[in-house]
Amino acid sequence: MNYNSIPTEIIDTILAELKIGLTLVNNTGKIIYFNQLAGELLGWDDKLPENTILSCHKKENQPKVIEKLNQPATMEWHKVIKTQNRFIENAYSPINIPDKFMGAMILTKDVTAREESLEKLKKNAETDALTGLYNRNLFHTVIQSYITESKPYGLIMLDISGLKYINDHFGHEEGDRILPEAAEAIRSSFRDTDFAFRFGGDEFLILTSYKEAVLKTIANRIRSKNKIPTKNTPAVLNLSLGYATSLEETNMEAVLSSADQRMYRDKQLFYLGDGKYFKQ
Repeated sequence: MNYNSIPTEIIDTILAELKIGLTLVNNTGKIIYFNQLAGELLGWDDKLPENTILSCHKKENQPKVIEKLNQPATMEWHKVIKTQNRFIENAYSPINIPDKFMGAMILTKDVTAREESLEKLKKNAETDALTGLYNRNLFHTVIQSYITESKPYGLIMLDISGLKYINDHFGHEEGDRILPEAAEAIRSSFRDTDFAFRFGGDEFLILTSYKEAVLKTIANRIRSKNKIPTKNTPAVLNLSLGYATSLEETNMEAVLSSADQRMYRDKQLFYLGDGKYFKQ
């Protein structure tokens, strides 16, 4: 087919109305051409004295971008960025015409729906549906990274005192109401750098610092939210807890066991001396 016979204005219209962003850059990162959609998605502005794709990259990453643009490679590379609350995927196709042009053609599309769907799937795989805390599977992934990096840590084991009584006397719906309440009490008590997990049933786990002061602070915050059940208000939140650190034990299982034993002792103190769950 003789493409020379196609009028220039038709080609310009096709490129302008293309349903995918198209940008042409040289080996310095300078933008030689972009169509309307590429401008909208990436923020190119033909009124600027010079457009460059380096503006999309952090300063420390810019040398790597220039290096890629100057390699006579034939393989595409992809990058997904988030800008203006949208996920944008760029596919870079190297162009190398000896003695004439070296750079890349960038194909751009909005992949927000796809990335949000993937984020949702990942969140569902990592979090507990009822409480919104991370699940037990993710705990094993995170703690393994601590172990691999020889990073010290503390574990706080918690469970809801009297939950069996609440379930038996008021139904599991009331018990299910207490679980998110417990999760919120935990969530509002630790730092942004800590992790909280629903470990199973009414058991929760916080992964935090090995420092005693931090552990005590978190424990005291949680205890301050506890309520003592009475005959008139038996279905209240009360979390028993115990903590241990990786400096005390030789492996994660032993740290977990120590925290669990201390939580159990704390739980025993919760119940009244006569074995009753609530005060008369």
